[in-house]
Parts: sequence; C-alpha cells; structure tokens
Amino acid sequence: MDLTSDPGEHRGSPGRWCQRGAWILSFWLAVWWGVLAGLTPATPPKEIVVHRNLRYRPGENRAWQLDLAKPATQAAAGRPTVVVIHGGGWVEGSRSSFSSPDTSQPGHIEAFARAGFVAVTIDYRLSKEAPWPAALEDCRAAVDWLRQHAREYDIDPDRIGAWGNSAGGHLALLLVQWDGPLVGADAENEKQPGWRRIQAAVSDSGPVELSEQHRHGTLRGVVELLMGGPPTDDRRAAYLAASPRSHITRDTPPVLLIYGTADEQVPVASADDFVRKLAETGAPDVTYLRLAKVGHCPHSIQRVDWLPGVVTQFFQRSLGHKPQ
Repeated sequence: MDLTSDPGEHRGSPGRWCQRGAWILSFWLAVWWGVLAGLTPATPPKEIVVHRNLRYRPGENRAWQLDLAKPATQAAAGRPTVVVIHGGGWVEGSRSSFSSPDTSQPGHIEAFARAGFVAVTIDYRLSKEAPWPAALEDCRAAVDWLRQHAREYDIDPDRIGAWGNSAGGHLALLLVQWDGPLVGADAENEKQPGWRRIQAAVSDSGPVELSEQHRHGTLRGVVELLMGGPPTDDRRAAYLAASPRSHITRDTPPVLLIYGTADEQVPVASADDFVRKLAETGAPDVTYLRLAKVGHCPHSIQRVDWLPGVVTQFFQRSLGHKPQ
C-alpha cells in the first residue's frame, strides 16, 4: 500500500490521498461536511457559568483540580461534555491555558460552553512528579468525578468526549480506546473488567506509538521521563500499554485526528500508520486531517483558522445522540 499526500495540497487545507492497492483509505471530510450541512445547529446559550478549582480526587495534590464551564440554563436530560487535556510533553503545562479569562486559546472551555457543551479542563500529575501511569490514572479519575456529579453540573454521563493537544491528545486517545487496568498490556489483563471508556476523542498531534516516538529522538527525553526509562525488556509492556496504537479495536469510538506533515515532534508517518491500522481493524468512525506544510498542533498552536469549527461540529455529531 502506498499513501502519499497530494502535491497540490496547501497550508491549512485538508490533505487528499493518492491510493494504490485494494484497500482505500477514505478521507471523507467533504462527505462529513455534507452531513453536517443538513443538521440544524443548536441555539448558542446567552450566558455561561464557570466553576474553578473543583477537586476531582481526594487529597492535597494541587494537580487534582479542574475548571468547568457550562451554559447557565439547565438541559432537560444533561448535556454532552468535553474534557480538555493540556499538552506539554507530560512534563509541563496547566489547565489555565484553556480556562483563563485572559486567553482565547483554541480549545478554551468557555468556547465549548458557548456551543452548548459542559466543558472541563483538568490538571494531572506530570512525569517529574509521578511517571506512567499516573497521568492517565488522573484523567480517568476526572471522568469518574464528572459521572458521579453529573446531575449537579448538568452532565449526561453517557456523552463524554475528550480533546487534547500533543501529550494531552495522547491521553485523550487512551481515554476513548482503553478500558483495561493500568498495568502492562498483556492479554489476560486486557480481558479483565475495567474502566468505562468515553464516547469520542480529538487528538491535536498526540503521540500514538511511544517506542516509535523514542526512536524518532526529538521527544526521547520526555518519553523516558514519562515511562521511567527507555523501552528495554523490563519496560516494553509498559510502552505498549501507554501507546494508543496498542488499543485499536473494531469498536473504537469516534475519533478526530489532526496532524501536520511539517511536525518535527510527532512524525506524521506515525499518524498515517495509526489511521491505516484503524481502517484495517474496522473502526467505524475515523476522521483524519493530514495538513500539508503545517507544524505541531495545527489546531491549538498553529491555529489553522477553520479547525475550531471542525472540532466543535465533530463533538456535536459524535456526542449529539445518546448511545442505544
């Protein structure tokens, strides 16, 4: 199979694919836009309310807090919810990037709230404090807290999605893909009853295969800090468990993947491989935006101007109806 980006692509426009072989990778953004054109958009709420510094885990750790924004009016049956997870190589960053009233960062919780969602941005333990799987454990705990406090904050617990950039995109994908115990990715553990996955995710340049990320070299140091060292024999299972590529299944919930071909941190080839495997496995709802001549995090850092609308509409579509 040969996948190459069309030389006619230009910066900030959806990439097109040339395909050789029996299997066709469907880049169906144009079709998706056509579906969305037939939907009636919800009326944006006139007012929103913001709750800050809510503690989602017991204990004194400052990382175990979140900020929440929601429309002021109560929904009849709870609202779909978006969890925003900051990036920073698992070593830095803060939820304030997406909740401060002084910023207008793409992915800001107030923007999601004005689109009719409950939106939450979380802090989590960084790898300098606690290595894998602490960050994902905290993300899961935040989702559990939202489900437990669904009535209080107007949340539909069956319609939760996640958006993340860079390291946050990696964690968002794991929330939507992996429901197993937070241990090595062996078959017996994967069969055990586990955590309940969320219903949709957006990854803005999130790493998908950590051993490959380590080989690539640019992020080798932060990957080793996250994982406690290189992917040698005693850590190989942990590297597999921490990689979204290891958790692809036929029933993977809807995902939107946003990557740039000029990304020097997360190689676009790893995203290509991830999408190829999703398609081969039969995942039913995958949207891949492969943007030519665009660098790391096209949505949140490069700020390609049409992406915020695409992200919002993806969540409106994927979280718009309760699962049957």
